[in-house]
Amino acid sequence: MSKPTIIFVPGAWIPKVSYASFLHALEKEGFTVYYAPYPSFDPVDSLSASCHRDAEVIRNHVIKPLVEDQGKDVVVLMHSYASMPGSAAASGFSKTERVGNGQAGGVLGLICIGAFLVPQGLSCAGLQGGKLPDWILLDQPEKGVNVADNPEKTLAADVDPDLASQIAAQLKPHSNLAFTSDQPNPAWAEPSYEGRYAYIVTGDDQAVPQAAQYGMIAATGKKWIVKEIAGSSHMAPFLTKTDICIQFLNDILDSFSSA
Repeated sequence: MSKPTIIFVPGAWIPKVSYASFLHALEKEGFTVYYAPYPSFDPVDSLSASCHRDAEVIRNHVIKPLVEDQGKDVVVLMHSYASMPGSAAASGFSKTERVGNGQAGGVLGLICIGAFLVPQGLSCAGLQGGKLPDWILLDQPEKGVNVADNPEKTLAADVDPDLASQIAAQLKPHSNLAFTSDQPNPAWAEPSYEGRYAYIVTGDDQAVPQAAQYGMIAATGKKWIVKEIAGSSHMAPFLTKTDICIQFLNDILDSFSSA
């Protein structure tokens, strides 16, 4: 079977250049990759850059053209915050449902890496008791946006210090509203995606701790395909543990094919 197209949705603060080696590795593996930007990253207008707006842009500018206009089979691969707008953007596009309706193309499945699984109507902050972690520096460098404190440690503690510093220098501000606005309906809550959602746990993550990841998976009440990259920081799957990450992706895609 031909490989599905991958739509990659990045985490908060992290630009495309920081994922470049990973995206290149996916292409070498034979995947066609589409990068899905969204408004809350380095926002032009932080007052409108909500999770809902991010989902709307990913849906209308990336998923819909590929699935509805080109009839492609796609997989939505999401890192960190991206699982919130990314999973909402995939709502209603499942391959299972579209085949049943006689339509070409569709989302074969959802894959989250070190990501947030938030029920509809709750925000990222709300999931954490209404308060974001202290390492997220709100209203810096200006009102309405935030940056990560000590990103070398928080995002890439197991990465070579020079590479971690390089990644830290590439980060951009993120909209506060993205973290405090409600989660639209996530596709993983839809019956048509049953058996077609997976989670790659980052085992030594300082940004989204391992226990929190497993807790969010359990709280969905869904049967996820779960893999774990042991000893992995938040960014390591895309920098230094790429091989095992892509191996897991292929294993997961095989599971989707048999679902």
